[in-house]
Amino acid sequence: MITLLQQTEGFSNPNIKLEQYCIDAKSAVDIVFFAGVEFNDIKNRLILDLGAGTGRLSIACAYLQANYVLSVDIDFSALKILKKNIRNYGLEAIVFPICSDINHFELLRNVNPDGFYITTIMNPPFGVQKKTADRSFLAKAFNISHVVYSIHLANPNVHQFISTYVKKFNWAIDYVFPYHLKLAKTYKFHKQKTKSINVNIYRFKRKKES
Repeated sequence: MITLLQQTEGFSNPNIKLEQYCIDAKSAVDIVFFAGVEFNDIKNRLILDLGAGTGRLSIACAYLQANYVLSVDIDFSALKILKKNIRNYGLEAIVFPICSDINHFELLRNVNPDGFYITTIMNPPFGVQKKTADRSFLAKAFNISHVVYSIHLANPNVHQFISTYVKKFNWAIDYVFPYHLKLAKTYKFHKQKTKSINVNIYRFKRKKES
């Protein structure tokens, strides 16, 4: 699957304000296998990929037998590339690109079939360009999902904030998976061809009502 994802098309003109970069193929596979194999949260599930970009996480979820994948992104040009990628692999019946601001995206739970499990798996902005940019992604995921996987910088302050923030939604951190994310040179100011960044992959679960 790594080789397959390496062959997908990336951003043609990445937007720094949206902190767009193409997640490397190995990381995408590792993260989706973490969700799908360790916890069985992909197969036969409805997957939401918030901030999907050109779709590597979405495609990996499709190959792990997700029922459907909704790939949500505000950037129409990125979704055009995502659509091309899923067409190349014959995944049009599984992966559905949706162009929407994350704050305006809604999934009506009352039309969701009973027992249809919703997993969100996302790589939100780290908040480097716009502080707190990841909050709207987390808030949206907590409102419409049963379980959430999200990538964040491995930083004590970030972890402390997330630990507090999730409680507002009656959610909790279930598992933290430390990981080295490799970022390829994307913007002119990047000096290295690739850079390794320490991140945490969080698994969040809704707290049971007492």
